[in-house]
Amino acid sequence: MRNLRWLLYCLVVTCILLVSCSKDIESTSGVSENTALPEPEKTEPYLSTDDFEHIREHGVLRLIAPRFDGADALPRGGISIQVYQQLAEKFAAFHKLDVQWVFVDSFDSLIPSLLAGEGDLVITNMTVTKARQQAVKFSRSVARISEHVISKKDHKIDSWQALSETTITLPHGTAYIETLNAKKAKNKDINITIQEVSGEVSDSDLLSGVAAGQYQTTIIDSDIARKLLPAYPELAMGFEVNKHRPIAWPVRKNNPVLLRALNEFLVSHHVKTSSQKNALRDWQAIKTSGRLRMLTLNNPASYFMWRGELMGFDYELVRKFADTHQLHLSVIIKDSIPELFSALHAGEGDVIAASITHSPERESKGLSFTRPYLKVTEQIVGREGGPKIESLEQLSGFKVGLNPATVFYSRMLDQVKDIEDVEIVKVEHATTEELLGRLANQEFDFTVADSHLVALEKSYHQNVVANLDLTRESPIAMVVRDGKNELLNELNQYIQKEYRGLFYNIVYNKYFKNQKKIARYQNERIKGDKLSSYDDLVKKYAGHYDMDWRLLVSQIYQESKFNPKAKSFAGAVGLMQVMPRTAREFGFDNLQIPENGVAAGTAYMNWLEERFPGELDFQERIYFTLAAYNAGTGHVRDARRLAKQLGFDPNKWFGHVDQAMLKLSQPQYYKQSRFGYVRGREPVTYVRNIRDRYLGYLSAGI
Repeated sequence: MRNLRWLLYCLVVTCILLVSCSKDIESTSGVSENTALPEPEKTEPYLSTDDFEHIREHGVLRLIAPRFDGADALPRGGISIQVYQQLAEKFAAFHKLDVQWVFVDSFDSLIPSLLAGEGDLVITNMTVTKARQQAVKFSRSVARISEHVISKKDHKIDSWQALSETTITLPHGTAYIETLNAKKAKNKDINITIQEVSGEVSDSDLLSGVAAGQYQTTIIDSDIARKLLPAYPELAMGFEVNKHRPIAWPVRKNNPVLLRALNEFLVSHHVKTSSQKNALRDWQAIKTSGRLRMLTLNNPASYFMWRGELMGFDYELVRKFADTHQLHLSVIIKDSIPELFSALHAGEGDVIAASITHSPERESKGLSFTRPYLKVTEQIVGREGGPKIESLEQLSGFKVGLNPATVFYSRMLDQVKDIEDVEIVKVEHATTEELLGRLANQEFDFTVADSHLVALEKSYHQNVVANLDLTRESPIAMVVRDGKNELLNELNQYIQKEYRGLFYNIVYNKYFKNQKKIARYQNERIKGDKLSSYDDLVKKYAGHYDMDWRLLVSQIYQESKFNPKAKSFAGAVGLMQVMPRTAREFGFDNLQIPENGVAAGTAYMNWLEERFPGELDFQERIYFTLAAYNAGTGHVRDARRLAKQLGFDPNKWFGHVDQAMLKLSQPQYYKQSRFGYVRGREPVTYVRNIRDRYLGYLSAGI
């Protein structure tokens, strides 16, 4: 059926959008068509239901989790599924065990997988229920949460009676169903109608369904609701159906030694890292707690998420410091530099790391700055092929685009007040990324930006050129409260040791240096039905998932230009630039082996396609899947919600959701989104280029 749909789509788009293919298609000659390709390397779990003594003899702890459990969730308070996974890995490390992750596709497959001996321990947000306790034993609770009813605001559910008048939609196998059934058993007057959907349906999917009128009501955890509901202004949190429900990790009943060891570890860990509310902590208190709280901004230089990985220059530096002292790192995001300073003084965090410029004015506000870990200058920036200047006087006759809310704007007005014919173009609310993007699109001739952000844009291949330094180098430093001298000293020692060292240079180059150009490829014109040296390999895996191999070839060219050794700045590897962690969740390693790279990439594409609802038109599902491959499903969902708010069609990519995606790099929009900042221009360009190249293949008769 899928093959037929793909064929129909190809015929439609070929007739409507004939695009001539005039460019050479680059490929590598590193792999011959006749070369025997190795089979993908997979790590197969062994089956065992033995207790902890055997696990220690084997040397491997097998941890079961839902596939991509929380992979797209940007933790705004340092709390995420990733924290649970890290805690489980620490438990394994404490007992000198290697970790093998075993991933399953749906939540209700977790306990069956455990009982079958595919793993030793389930790691996720699992509720302790009576039904589950009949099958497994649970650890001490790792958290306690409440369950709330969610409905539209104009039909808010505030009682059991009101809930009885609706249909509640819930994923199969969730604890919410047991909550409702228990209530019905105790109170015969309550008549609750439950509609069960697939166990793979996420909380975001449930909320989207209620918002769209597909479902009447649903139930989700209170902490998740508070994070997700701001993105659904038409929804309301109703009454609490279950209070203080324990979250814990299950083990098999015949594994008491493992359960005892796990509980001992959890008790010691929680005692050491018990969360504190606002606290003006010194270094000893931080060490005792086992947790360092980092205050930062959600932007491409400091902290962001890319393909499920937490990233950022400031984030990686502070994470290394925390790891050095065996501290867990919590990240607390604020929306502006003044908010960062207020939060630090209020005790919400311990250190600010957000590319903050050290200045005497800021020192007078009760702040202490570390040694500088970066030095920047203000630069006048132009574009390749555009006008060039060597002095401010040469700005005469040109346009300079600036955000009037920044210091660059007032300084530039003062510096050019005696120069004739300089036009300062106000670009309200624009970030540095947006200003440089508009500069590249020739909306003005120059802009002003800090040198490290200019370098950051160059690493993304923007055609920007620094023309003139406007200031001397300014120091960038971390910030602590006055009087926290021990913490300040520890940070200073760390910066002194790492600054310009191997680790620092690797991280610096990762974010601020141009990537090495991919090796030169031999141009290969389209001949007959041949697009690349990997056509047969791509056809093999496209057939597994009913995909069009030509679309995948177009995607591979966009990702790696047919270079199987390609590696991105963030660590994505191989022909389809898959993150190693993502590949492992599908059972693949060694992504520079072409077959492994293609197998992992196509499996991930298929998984992403199934994440989108059925109301999407056939071709739109393809576009949304490609966008999610590039930017993550969370950012695509944010863009769809924003598109609807802006009056666009959330079910159409080109001209609608892509326009919303562009806005998610602007603070006034990404601050209101669940998944925060995204380089919106990247997925927009990514989808367009792949589609156009694919249509070129079709029009050439391939």
